[in-house]
Amino acid sequence: MRKLYYYITNFLNRIYYFVKPFEDDRLNSFLFISFFLVILFVVRLLNLSYFDKNKFLSFLRKQYTGELTLRSERGEIFDRNGIPLAVSKRKCSFYVRPELIKDKKLFESIFLKTFANQTGITERDFNKAFSKDVKFTWLKKNVDGNLKEFRREASRVIKEYFERSRQPKPKLFDIVGVMPEYDRVHPYDVGSTLVGVLDSAGRGISGLELYLEKKKIILGDKVVIPALKDARGNLYVNDPDALFLSYKKGNNVVLTIDANIQYIVEKTIEKYARKWHPDFINVVVMNPKTGDIVAAASYPFYKYGKKRGRHFVSEINPRFISAPYEPGSVIKPFVLAAAMNEGLVTPMTPIKAPASYRVDDKVFHNEFHGENVTLAAWEVIEYSDNVGIIKIAQKLGKKRYYKYLKAFGFGQKTGIEIAGESVYPLRNYKKWKNVDFATLAFGHNIMVNTLQLATAYCALVNGGYLYKPRIIAKIINDKGDVIKEFPAIRVRQVIKSRVSRQMRRVLATVVEGGTGTNTKMENFYIGGKTGTAVKYDPRIRAYNRNKITATFAGAFPLTDPDFVMVVTVDEPKVPRDKLWASDIAVPVFREIAERILLYEREKPDKYRYFFVGNKMEKKPINQDFPYKKGYRKIDR
Repeated sequence: MRKLYYYITNFLNRIYYFVKPFEDDRLNSFLFISFFLVILFVVRLLNLSYFDKNKFLSFLRKQYTGELTLRSERGEIFDRNGIPLAVSKRKCSFYVRPELIKDKKLFESIFLKTFANQTGITERDFNKAFSKDVKFTWLKKNVDGNLKEFRREASRVIKEYFERSRQPKPKLFDIVGVMPEYDRVHPYDVGSTLVGVLDSAGRGISGLELYLEKKKIILGDKVVIPALKDARGNLYVNDPDALFLSYKKGNNVVLTIDANIQYIVEKTIEKYARKWHPDFINVVVMNPKTGDIVAAASYPFYKYGKKRGRHFVSEINPRFISAPYEPGSVIKPFVLAAAMNEGLVTPMTPIKAPASYRVDDKVFHNEFHGENVTLAAWEVIEYSDNVGIIKIAQKLGKKRYYKYLKAFGFGQKTGIEIAGESVYPLRNYKKWKNVDFATLAFGHNIMVNTLQLATAYCALVNGGYLYKPRIIAKIINDKGDVIKEFPAIRVRQVIKSRVSRQMRRVLATVVEGGTGTNTKMENFYIGGKTGTAVKYDPRIRAYNRNKITATFAGAFPLTDPDFVMVVTVDEPKVPRDKLWASDIAVPVFREIAERILLYEREKPDKYRYFFVGNKMEKKPINQDFPYKKGYRKIDR
């Protein structure tokens, strides 16, 4: 190492003594340092002016120039009945041309005398606008008022100014003017998690507003105008004439949503959320005959017009697609339907359900407090018996159960046109342990979202057909002409029509005499299934009985369903003895269902009403619809 150092220093010394121009070492040092700095300067100059020229010019342009993006009116979003859910309200934006105004004080006084009370424009706005002598700048944007009236008043201001100032009229004599701009408003104030919201720049950031913008369906023409930028980032337009071009408005969109049912859903879940303080409540209402989403909401939700606070991102989160959970016993009807479709059982097949049933090293208990019982297959669903449903699942087998779960749409995205859908893929049946298979039969070891579950229940009760959830019905222009329609998409038939009819009768027994009796109505058959899923708590590394997800999934009027609804309530804060879906999810379902049936004026399917003279009487109909005679007996 020392030898290397010696050779290097010796070599440098020889070069120095060979080229040194002066005897004085200080002069030589000064010369060499100066020469080195000149070389650095030249290299830097070449870099700036030649090699990286475009990079630095671009950097400078960004500092002193900018772009003003103008869009025409955004298309409107309507519900299925033509009720506006999101529309663009015209606002007025005032501009001035400071460069063309010689007597700024006179102009300011004339303008404020005319407009101050109507627009809220102040001297401060004028000081800011006149701080630079530019061709064009905004005076005040997004002012409420009548555009035509404002323009008339602006013409009077211009006329009075030129008369009093005796200033010659320039070529562009509109030294002040008014331009239309558009603000997004929501007349019905519902559907924020579905319809979505815009940011301050008018761009969609959630829901359908984001999707329709990305697909360029709802946007009108966009024009980018070059502008100068001051030190504070304010833009000043170079070519003001570009602001006066005519731009094409965006297309309108008609949804499958019913604004009135959406209102019913949102008001109801808000009421129960205040009572139970859950982490969230999801509700999805669908038409099982088409897959149309009639209403969908998740509480807490953002209320249009409300100030956006720290919970804003959470409030626009569509948890009915973004928050998967273990569904619990609402899965049980799919096990029975699959076994019936395969011809392995009928609704009347006797199923022995012992008090305790061992699967490998795990012991499962039935719902009858230590008694060994025999149940008809439909009674397994009515009483929500875990042992009974495990027995039916074992008849079906892992491979076939996996096939049916996939066929009903579990483990896959629904394909809804809203960002944020989250699903957990199903593990292949070859990886299921026997205990896993047993718990899958009653809704553990599987994750679903609320929309996914609603879609599957539609297939369960509509004749066996799985439909893709539909939320966009059609795209129309301002004249009402249809540009594109989105028909209902039938994906596949999962179960036979006969099995679907039998499953409707089975689901009716849950409400008429099982775990969902709080849903029972006088004039309508309601069918469904409760699910109380105890949640896994990572803090204790076990399932925590004080934390549940309560679900009720059902259909109505059940003899020929027009609606399927799923209610999910996550972690309600109630006493432990109330931590059951029958006490939590069922009341929400019943209240919403009652109001929907009244709103839609549905014909009762349990009683027929008629007049005898002046007296109204009723006669039972469809009396044999729910199964009634089962095998429930205690085995001694």
